[in-house]
Amino acid sequence: MSKPLASIFLIDILLIREIMRSNTAVLCLCLLSSVQLYGCGGGGSGGNNSGTSAPGNLYPNISVRTDNTAMNPASHCYNTNSKFRTDHFIIGSKGSVSDAKMQEIARVAQNTFENDLAQFSWDAWSDLGVSYSKPLEVCVIASEGANGAGNELGFVIGPDRSGSNLDKLVKHELKHTYQARFIGPTGLNDAHVWFAEAVATFLSTNETVNTASLNTFISQTGMTPTQVTHDGLQEGVMMRLSDKSTEYGAYNMALRYLQTQGASVQDFWEVFKTMKLIEKSCKTDHQKAIDNHEMVNPIDEKSTSCTGYANVYSTGATQWNGVIISGSIEDHIAGKSEPGKSKFHAAFDYVMNAHSVTYDGIDDVAAFRSTVMNGM
Repeated sequence: MSKPLASIFLIDILLIREIMRSNTAVLCLCLLSSVQLYGCGGGGSGGNNSGTSAPGNLYPNISVRTDNTAMNPASHCYNTNSKFRTDHFIIGSKGSVSDAKMQEIARVAQNTFENDLAQFSWDAWSDLGVSYSKPLEVCVIASEGANGAGNELGFVIGPDRSGSNLDKLVKHELKHTYQARFIGPTGLNDAHVWFAEAVATFLSTNETVNTASLNTFISQTGMTPTQVTHDGLQEGVMMRLSDKSTEYGAYNMALRYLQTQGASVQDFWEVFKTMKLIEKSCKTDHQKAIDNHEMVNPIDEKSTSCTGYANVYSTGATQWNGVIISGSIEDHIAGKSEPGKSKFHAAFDYVMNAHSVTYDGIDDVAAFRSTVMNGM
């Protein structure tokens, strides 16, 4: 990457990162405004459709019932009640959304959830903490058009998709919901964007790109897809990439490379689960410091207790599996002064060790070209 591009990019990213990382309620790396929420879109994101699409009749076998449950205060449908529900979802709205559209989205969500439970051999309650009395939430926001965003509560979605386009988007967003639930209260901001989006893409639309598109990605953004580690960097990608429809396919190519090395879908989910185990270890160190009356902040379940700095706890930097665990995330633009690996980096290396792959081995341009692109 040339110096001028790096300098301009750093200014953009530092500003965006401060804005973006303060919002943990909505996942899928969204930029919030009073007008629109920009998030994921399985099979191509976007919100340029004009008007709500006519509801379809997907999955008529799914039962949808009327409901009147208060939506979570952290939801984008806060201060509203749900209008419909299925076995595992309640659904509410903001703005003018038809009952038929809400019911269609509810059926698609329930069908996707049931299929995912079967595909991944999960139990709704023991694996995801979801039951009839503890349902996931869907918030349909009229102004969001064709956009969607998964979060730990469920997902936010606009009303402008129907049929297979709606089906693809819900499949994508629910994968982010699962990711967030596996990671736990600290949320998906702790995971690398490229990996979270790659997993959601692979398990929904499975779009790919060719070598030329990857070269364009690198030249236009100054990064490899695997260097898009946080939401600020992803926003920079969206600003600079001329063909934005190739973004998720570029991330997915890294996942496809991992598969050629023997990694499975179960391994991909295991990375998120391992991040939760690492945070639990850090929380244990934090609690010990509190018990020892050390001068530390109280434990905040939504904030990491991991630190690569040796002077925070008397026991030194937090470690897991012999690795120093940092409280910050990798950033090849702004740099990372804190010692250690992020939770994602450590979890990824731990899970992928069985396949002789490390994050550093697919990270920078030279490594990415010799692994992901060489294997295409």
